[in-house]
Amino acid sequence: MKKRGEMWMLAGLAVMGLLIAGCSDNQTGPGDAGAAPQGVTTEQQAIEYYAVNDGFVTNDEETFADREVTALDAGSFGKIDAAVTPIRFARVITGVTKTVETTFEPGDEVAIAHVTKDITGIFKILVVTADNETLMVEKPFNDVSARNVVFKRLTRNPNRFWMNWMPVSSSLVKGGTVPPNNSITIKQLELITGDTTIVITDPLEHYLYYGWMGQHQLRAGLRKCMVPELMGGQEVRIRVTLESTSPDTDFVAVRYGFKNLNWKRFPMTMVEQLESGGVYTRVYETVRDHPLFMHYHRGWFNLGIDAVTHETLFDDQAPYSASWWGVPYRVF
Repeated sequence: MKKRGEMWMLAGLAVMGLLIAGCSDNQTGPGDAGAAPQGVTTEQQAIEYYAVNDGFVTNDEETFADREVTALDAGSFGKIDAAVTPIRFARVITGVTKTVETTFEPGDEVAIAHVTKDITGIFKILVVTADNETLMVEKPFNDVSARNVVFKRLTRNPNRFWMNWMPVSSSLVKGGTVPPNNSITIKQLELITGDTTIVITDPLEHYLYYGWMGQHQLRAGLRKCMVPELMGGQEVRIRVTLESTSPDTDFVAVRYGFKNLNWKRFPMTMVEQLESGGVYTRVYETVRDHPLFMHYHRGWFNLGIDAVTHETLFDDQAPYSASWWGVPYRVF
């Protein structure tokens, strides 16, 4: 069972609307009673199909991909006496490979689909060199993300096997660079609203129940943790703790907006730093003089917390290294 304090997760997440990046207009589930999806011939294949087409799962890439090479306020963090000084940057995704591993819980009433995405692309940085020359630096990257989707058995109809299971819950998404370039890791996310602080330390173990699914219940301990169904206008602060091997200040941003409207990447401010054995623990916050408020646009969204190392941006030879988490929510 979840601790009682975690039940307040809904209240905290429900004020985070403006911070969410990525949107899907339709939550995917078994819908066409007349025919199975193309290529789906078994119940397990149906679960895997609906897992990768789940409305929250499909916009992981949209959350963390950039529409263009977007401005960076380089003077707001880190050292400028680096190999290059970044002006703008963008993560451009060129390929995504999806895999699903399904586990059926005892009783054959609940299934967990573990969705992994292997994401490749180019990290583009518009920089100014020490000779005051402007050029575009391109770094290949390879990230991997993971998310769990919970399915509930609805029936056992062999003639409509693709309708037998329904997605009813999703974990948060956890992503980052594959070894050996994984030199930065988000360790904790805090959502602060008024006097309430919600702490998340393992995104794959925080499940959010699709409340609009009505009577379809989850296993014990999950049914009260619903995907936030949001109302607008409330302020929220975000606090992120990470570990990094970079001696210089990392760059951490909140990604939010929806589709091509009001899409933003908002830099966070480092407020604490400790070093031990060459590993730096850093804490970042959204600052009080830049309040964030929930938008009113309807749909399914994902909050993006995106952290990259200092060298990723300031060193034209160093490899790309990133860590990112995503939190699903719904505006109705």
